[in-house]
Amino acid sequence: MGYSKERFDFFSDGVMAIIITIMVLEIPLTNTFKFNDLLTLLQSVIIFFASFIIVGSFWSKHNYVVNNLETVNGKIIWRNHLFLFFLALIPVFTKWVLENPNEIIPVICYDILYIVVNFSFIYLTSGVISKEKFQKIHEKHYEEREKKRNERSILHPIVMIIIVIILGIISFRFVLIPEISIALFIGFPIVSSLINLYKKKD
Repeated sequence: MGYSKERFDFFSDGVMAIIITIMVLEIPLTNTFKFNDLLTLLQSVIIFFASFIIVGSFWSKHNYVVNNLETVNGKIIWRNHLFLFFLALIPVFTKWVLENPNEIIPVICYDILYIVVNFSFIYLTSGVISKEKFQKIHEKHYEEREKKRNERSILHPIVMIIIVIILGIISFRFVLIPEISIALFIGFPIVSSLINLYKKKD
């Protein structure tokens, strides 16, 4: 049984739009204008920027994966729900980081969630490709290109796990300077997401 592709797209886009809206509303504003207060506001905006880039990157990848589908089945819908469930947790962890800007643990959990979202997206992608629903899936060069993209997408989160472990070790090295560790952990998903967006142009 095929489900409405249009409603599938509307639902996914709507959830991602709501996620971004929730995140921007969570930015704490200051009623004072001292340097430290403004610096805290800037830090909050940077954290929001990281989350915005992450969600925007996943929207781009999601659009790429499902764009050529003619219909969707129950398996794809539930895999998509699982992906959106983990993606919807990003505002929660973003708020946690915003409320504890100088703590390392919330940022580490934020990065772990980012990796989990990546794995759930790979799970969705594998379901789409396995059904061979792409209009050009029978073209040999297209099929080979999709296979290579899928292999890279599987390796990507594995590399990310290694990076997070390395960052964790570095964070203990700079335990007396938590700002350095926090900057590394916040920068990691930003750089990773931007690299993903760049690769999608290939």
